[in-house]
Amino acid sequence: MTKYIEKQLFFFILLTLLRTSAVVGQPIHIRLGVRDSIQSSILRENRKFITHLPQGYDTSRNTYTVLYLLDGSEERLLFVSSMMKFYFKENLIIVAIQNTDRDRDMMPLSVPSYPVAKPGADNFLSFIRTELIPKIENNNRTNRQRILCGQSLSAVFTLYVLLTEPQLFDSYIANSVGWYADMDYFFSPLVDKAFQNPDRYKDKRIFFANSENDGYDPRKEILKSMDEFSGKVHEKLGSRLMYKYETYSKYGHVPYPAFYDAMKFILTDNKGK
Repeated sequence: MTKYIEKQLFFFILLTLLRTSAVVGQPIHIRLGVRDSIQSSILRENRKFITHLPQGYDTSRNTYTVLYLLDGSEERLLFVSSMMKFYFKENLIIVAIQNTDRDRDMMPLSVPSYPVAKPGADNFLSFIRTELIPKIENNNRTNRQRILCGQSLSAVFTLYVLLTEPQLFDSYIANSVGWYADMDYFFSPLVDKAFQNPDRYKDKRIFFANSENDGYDPRKEILKSMDEFSGKVHEKLGSRLMYKYETYSKYGHVPYPAFYDAMKFILTDNKGK
Protein backbone atom coordinates (compact mmCIF):
# COMPACT_ATOMS: atom_id res chain seq x y z
CA MET A 1 0.00 0.00 0.00
CA THR A 2 1.20 3.48 -0.78
CA LYS A 3 0.62 6.21 1.73
CA TYR A 4 0.79 9.99 1.58
CA ILE A 5 3.29 11.68 3.84
CA GLU A 6 2.47 15.25 4.79
CA LYS A 7 4.27 17.66 7.08
CA GLN A 8 3.35 21.16 8.28
CA LEU A 9 6.39 23.09 9.47
CA PHE A 10 8.44 26.25 9.34
CA PHE A 11 11.14 25.71 6.74
CA PHE A 12 14.05 28.15 6.95
CA ILE A 13 15.51 28.95 3.56
CA LEU A 14 18.83 27.27 4.21
CA LEU A 15 20.74 28.55 1.25
CA THR A 16 20.01 32.18 2.10
CA LEU A 17 21.09 31.54 5.66
CA LEU A 18 24.33 29.93 4.54
CA ARG A 19 25.20 32.49 1.92
CA THR A 20 24.14 35.73 3.61
CA SER A 21 23.81 34.86 7.30
CA ALA A 22 20.29 36.31 7.14
CA VAL A 23 17.60 34.11 8.62
CA VAL A 24 14.61 34.20 6.29
CA GLY A 25 11.72 31.84 6.87
CA GLN A 26 8.07 31.36 6.14
CA PRO A 27 5.47 28.75 6.99
CA ILE A 28 4.80 26.30 4.18
CA HIS A 29 2.75 23.16 3.78
CA ILE A 30 4.72 20.47 2.00
CA ARG A 31 3.52 17.12 0.74
CA LEU A 32 6.72 15.10 0.80
CA GLY A 33 5.47 12.34 -1.44
CA VAL A 34 4.12 8.85 -1.69
CA ARG A 35 5.61 5.90 0.15
CA ASP A 36 6.21 2.84 -1.97
CA SER A 37 8.41 -0.23 -2.01
CA ILE A 38 9.77 -3.01 -4.19
CA GLN A 39 10.30 -6.57 -3.09
CA SER A 40 13.66 -6.87 -4.80
CA SER A 41 14.63 -10.22 -6.24
CA ILE A 42 18.17 -8.89 -6.72
CA LEU A 43 18.74 -7.62 -3.18
CA ARG A 44 16.41 -10.20 -1.61
CA GLU A 45 14.75 -7.62 0.58
CA ASN A 46 12.00 -5.03 0.54
CA ARG A 47 13.32 -1.64 -0.58
CA LYS A 48 11.40 1.46 0.41
CA PHE A 49 11.37 4.75 -1.42
CA ILE A 50 9.34 7.96 -1.53
CA THR A 51 8.19 9.52 -4.79
CA HIS A 52 7.78 13.29 -4.66
CA LEU A 53 5.67 14.66 -7.52
CA PRO A 54 6.10 18.31 -8.53
CA GLN A 55 3.44 20.94 -8.01
CA GLY A 56 0.88 20.80 -10.79
CA TYR A 57 1.60 17.21 -11.73
CA ASP A 58 -2.02 16.10 -11.25
CA THR A 59 -3.45 18.91 -13.36
CA SER A 60 -1.00 18.84 -16.26
CA ARG A 61 0.09 16.47 -18.99
CA ASN A 62 3.74 17.46 -18.72
CA THR A 63 6.56 14.98 -18.52
CA TYR A 64 9.36 15.39 -15.98
CA THR A 65 13.00 14.65 -15.33
CA VAL A 66 13.55 12.30 -12.39
CA LEU A 67 16.08 13.00 -9.64
CA TYR A 68 17.12 9.76 -7.92
CA LEU A 69 18.15 10.80 -4.41
CA LEU A 70 20.46 8.39 -2.59
CA ASP A 71 20.45 8.41 1.23
CA GLY A 72 16.81 9.31 0.71
CA SER A 73 15.61 9.98 4.24
CA GLU A 74 12.50 12.11 4.80
CA GLU A 75 14.69 14.90 6.14
CA ARG A 76 16.90 14.95 3.07
CA LEU A 77 13.91 14.79 0.76
CA LEU A 78 12.39 17.74 2.62
CA PHE A 79 15.57 19.77 2.14
CA VAL A 80 15.88 18.92 -1.56
CA SER A 81 12.20 19.34 -2.47
CA SER A 82 11.97 22.63 -0.58
CA MET A 83 15.06 24.00 -2.27
CA MET A 84 13.69 23.01 -5.67
CA LYS A 85 10.40 24.73 -4.84
CA PHE A 86 11.99 27.99 -3.73
CA TYR A 87 14.93 28.38 -6.08
CA PHE A 88 14.30 26.55 -9.34
CA LYS A 89 11.49 26.90 -11.84
CA GLU A 90 12.11 23.51 -13.41
CA ASN A 91 9.96 20.88 -11.72
CA LEU A 92 11.33 17.42 -11.04
CA ILE A 93 10.02 14.10 -9.86
CA ILE A 94 12.20 13.14 -6.90
CA VAL A 95 12.66 9.50 -5.91
CA ALA A 96 14.21 9.26 -2.45
CA ILE A 97 15.75 5.81 -1.99
CA GLN A 98 15.87 4.87 1.66
CA ASN A 99 18.79 2.92 3.10
CA THR A 100 18.83 -0.55 4.58
CA ASP A 101 22.52 -1.54 4.59
CA ARG A 102 24.31 1.59 3.43
CA ASP A 103 27.88 0.27 3.54
CA ARG A 104 26.95 -2.81 1.54
CA ASP A 105 24.99 -0.93 -1.12
CA MET A 106 27.29 1.99 -1.69
CA MET A 107 30.71 0.35 -1.65
CA PRO A 108 32.16 -1.69 -4.52
CA LEU A 109 35.18 -2.77 -2.45
CA SER A 110 36.50 -3.26 1.07
CA VAL A 111 39.80 -1.73 2.20
CA PRO A 112 41.50 -1.00 5.56
CA SER A 113 40.43 2.65 5.43
CA TYR A 114 36.78 1.58 5.02
CA PRO A 115 36.16 -2.12 5.67
CA VAL A 116 32.85 -3.51 4.41
CA ALA A 117 31.74 -7.05 5.20
CA LYS A 118 30.05 -7.70 1.85
CA PRO A 119 30.48 -4.94 -0.73
CA GLY A 120 27.36 -4.92 -2.89
CA ALA A 121 27.44 -1.85 -5.12
CA ASP A 122 26.97 -3.98 -8.23
CA ASN A 123 23.79 -5.53 -6.86
CA PHE A 124 22.46 -2.16 -5.77
CA LEU A 125 23.17 -0.76 -9.21
CA SER A 126 21.35 -3.72 -10.78
CA PHE A 127 18.38 -3.06 -8.50
CA ILE A 128 18.22 0.57 -9.61
CA ARG A 129 18.61 -0.29 -13.28
CA THR A 130 16.30 -3.29 -13.62
CA GLU A 131 13.73 -2.85 -10.83
CA LEU A 132 13.48 0.74 -9.61
CA ILE A 133 13.85 2.80 -12.80
CA PRO A 134 11.34 0.68 -14.79
CA LYS A 135 8.80 0.98 -11.97
CA ILE A 136 9.20 4.75 -11.79
CA GLU A 137 9.04 5.24 -15.55
CA ASN A 138 6.09 2.90 -16.02
CA ASN A 139 4.03 4.58 -13.31
CA ASN A 140 4.86 8.25 -13.73
CA ARG A 141 5.02 10.76 -16.58
CA THR A 142 8.76 11.00 -17.06
CA ASN A 143 10.74 12.35 -19.99
CA ARG A 144 13.35 9.58 -19.52
CA GLN A 145 15.90 12.14 -18.31
CA ARG A 146 17.56 11.04 -15.07
CA ILE A 147 19.78 12.65 -12.44
CA LEU A 148 21.65 10.63 -9.79
CA CYS A 149 22.56 12.45 -6.58
CA GLY A 150 24.72 11.16 -3.72
CA GLN A 151 26.61 12.50 -0.74
CA SER A 152 29.57 11.11 1.18
CA LEU A 153 29.41 7.31 0.88
CA SER A 154 26.58 7.50 -1.64
CA ALA A 155 28.74 9.96 -3.61
CA VAL A 156 31.26 7.13 -3.98
CA PHE A 157 28.46 5.01 -5.41
CA THR A 158 27.48 7.86 -7.75
CA LEU A 159 31.06 7.99 -9.01
CA TYR A 160 31.07 4.21 -9.44
CA VAL A 161 27.90 4.36 -11.58
CA LEU A 162 29.41 7.14 -13.69
CA LEU A 163 32.47 4.97 -14.37
CA THR A 164 30.68 1.68 -15.01
CA GLU A 165 27.31 2.61 -16.56
CA PRO A 166 27.46 6.28 -17.55
CA GLN A 167 24.54 5.89 -19.97
CA LEU A 168 22.12 5.09 -17.14
CA PHE A 169 21.84 8.72 -16.02
CA ASP A 170 22.07 12.01 -17.87
CA SER A 171 23.47 14.01 -14.95
CA TYR A 172 25.48 13.14 -11.86
CA ILE A 173 25.80 15.02 -8.56
CA ALA A 174 28.28 13.85 -5.94
CA ASN A 175 28.95 15.86 -2.78
CA SER A 176 32.03 14.85 -0.74
CA VAL A 177 33.28 12.43 -3.37
CA GLY A 178 36.53 10.61 -4.02
CA TRP A 179 38.62 7.81 -2.62
CA TYR A 180 41.35 7.15 -0.07
CA ALA A 181 44.88 6.15 -1.07
CA ASP A 182 44.28 2.45 -0.38
CA MET A 183 41.37 2.51 -2.86
CA ASP A 184 43.49 3.86 -5.68
CA TYR A 185 44.37 0.40 -6.99
CA PHE A 186 40.64 -0.04 -7.72
CA PHE A 187 39.47 3.38 -8.87
CA SER A 188 42.38 4.64 -10.96
CA PRO A 189 42.31 1.69 -13.41
CA LEU A 190 38.51 1.95 -13.46
CA VAL A 191 38.75 5.60 -14.50
CA ASP A 192 41.30 4.81 -17.20
CA LYS A 193 39.18 1.97 -18.57
CA ALA A 194 35.98 4.04 -18.52
CA PHE A 195 37.56 6.95 -20.38
CA GLN A 196 38.84 4.72 -23.18
CA ASN A 197 35.35 5.12 -24.64
CA PRO A 198 34.82 8.87 -24.26
CA ASP A 199 31.73 9.04 -26.46
CA ARG A 200 29.74 7.31 -23.70
CA TYR A 201 30.03 10.61 -21.81
CA LYS A 202 28.70 12.82 -24.58
CA ASP A 203 26.32 15.49 -23.27
CA LYS A 204 26.55 14.32 -19.65
CA ARG A 205 26.38 16.96 -16.94
CA ILE A 206 28.47 16.28 -13.87
CA PHE A 207 28.87 18.30 -10.69
CA PHE A 208 31.28 17.02 -8.04
CA ALA A 209 32.15 18.81 -4.81
CA ASN A 210 34.40 18.52 -1.77
CA SER A 211 35.40 20.44 1.32
CA GLU A 212 38.95 21.66 1.73
CA ASN A 213 38.50 21.16 5.48
CA ASP A 214 36.86 17.75 5.64
CA GLY A 215 37.42 15.99 8.95
CA TYR A 216 37.09 12.65 7.16
CA ASP A 217 40.01 13.54 4.88
CA PRO A 218 42.77 14.78 7.21
CA ARG A 219 45.57 13.74 4.83
CA LYS A 220 43.84 15.27 1.79
CA GLU A 221 43.82 11.88 0.07
CA ILE A 222 40.31 12.37 -1.27
CA LEU A 223 41.10 15.86 -2.53
CA LYS A 224 44.16 14.47 -4.32
CA SER A 225 42.15 11.69 -5.94
CA MET A 226 39.60 14.16 -7.26
CA ASP A 227 42.20 16.60 -8.53
CA GLU A 228 43.70 13.75 -10.55
CA PHE A 229 40.25 12.57 -11.66
CA SER A 230 39.30 16.07 -12.83
CA GLY A 231 42.53 16.30 -14.80
CA LYS A 232 41.67 13.07 -16.61
CA VAL A 233 38.13 14.29 -17.31
CA HIS A 234 39.48 17.39 -19.05
CA GLU A 235 42.21 15.48 -20.85
CA LYS A 236 40.23 12.44 -22.02
CA LEU A 237 36.65 13.69 -22.31
CA GLY A 238 37.19 17.33 -23.19
CA SER A 239 34.14 19.21 -24.44
CA ARG A 240 31.98 16.12 -24.86
CA LEU A 241 30.40 16.77 -21.48
CA MET A 242 29.73 19.57 -19.03
CA TYR A 243 31.83 19.03 -15.91
CA LYS A 244 32.38 21.13 -12.82
CA TYR A 245 34.39 20.29 -9.73
CA GLU A 246 33.92 22.69 -6.82
CA THR A 247 35.78 22.83 -3.51
CA TYR A 248 34.59 24.81 -0.49
CA SER A 249 36.85 26.26 2.20
CA LYS A 250 34.18 27.43 4.67
CA TYR A 251 32.30 24.16 5.12
CA GLY A 252 33.11 20.71 6.42
CA HIS A 253 32.02 17.30 5.23
CA VAL A 254 29.17 17.48 2.67
CA PRO A 255 29.30 21.28 2.09
CA TYR A 256 25.80 22.71 2.40
CA PRO A 257 25.81 25.00 -0.67
CA ALA A 258 26.87 22.19 -3.01
CA PHE A 259 23.40 20.89 -3.83
CA TYR A 260 22.16 24.34 -4.83
CA ASP A 261 25.30 24.95 -6.89
CA ALA A 262 24.89 21.53 -8.52
CA MET A 263 21.27 22.08 -9.53
CA LYS A 264 22.06 25.56 -10.82
CA PHE A 265 24.86 24.12 -12.94
CA ILE A 266 22.80 21.23 -14.28
CA LEU A 267 19.44 22.96 -14.76
CA THR A 268 20.25 26.55 -15.60
CA ASP A 269 23.91 27.41 -16.24
CA ASN A 270 24.22 25.37 -19.40
CA LYS A 271 20.83 25.91 -21.02
CA GLY A 272 21.27 26.69 -24.68
CA LYS A 273 24.92 25.61 -24.82
